Amino acid sequence: MDERPALITEKLIRHSLRLSVVFNLGAAWLLVFPDNALGQLAGFTASSSPLHTGVAALMVVSLGLAYGWLAQQPVIDRPLLAVGGLIKGAAYLLFVGQWLFGVLSGRVVLFATADIVLAILWLGWLYRTRT
Repeated sequence: MDERPALITEKLIRHSLRLSVVFNLGAAWLLVFPDNALGQLAGFTASSSPLHTGVAALMVVSLGLAYGWLAQQPVIDRPLLAVGGLIKGAAYLLFVGQWLFGVLSGRVVLFATADIVLAILWLGWLYRTRT
């Protein structure tokens, strides 16, 4: 058994889940209002229909609220955290793929780096604490 102290603690996971709420709400706002100064700085463009960006923003907000709910639970629901980590990792890969095909700015990928960091953190904690 590994006797080293855990670098990724449940407390850190809960803080990261709360941080993800803020991150997701900000990302949803940028999806709906990409032409503002922050959206321009992040490399967002108004290239999609309002319906598509609205639906995407709704999903991002819903996931953010789920992360906030999960952070407040007495016991972290491991399958839900795994799904969240997989979604965050997949979202990052989607952004990277769109950047590689010239559809998105590299600044969007930089902005989305938080997604892959959270995915690694959450999935790493789940792996380390498996029974």
